[in-house]
Amino acid sequence: MKLELTYDEVSTIVAALLTKVMTAENNALKCAKYGMDKDVEFWQERAENYNKVYEAVVAQREQADKEYEQADAALKAE
Repeated sequence: MKLELTYDEVSTIVAALLTKVMTAENNALKCAKYGMDKDVEFWQERAENYNKVYEAVVAQREQADKEYEQADAALKAE
């Protein structure tokens, strides 16, 4: 299933994912401070998962930007 999102919606998603990454990393650090090893693993995994999704969304947004620029250049060339 493919979703069609506006640039603003994608930007909001990217910002939210980055916030989730930072929050999960901070939670992992707090848990490590108190010796909660299982919780540290949980939060590190969450941070890694959010980061993977963040990187994928950013890459797709960059690809879409290139496609729009190419389409714009093609229209201007006509």
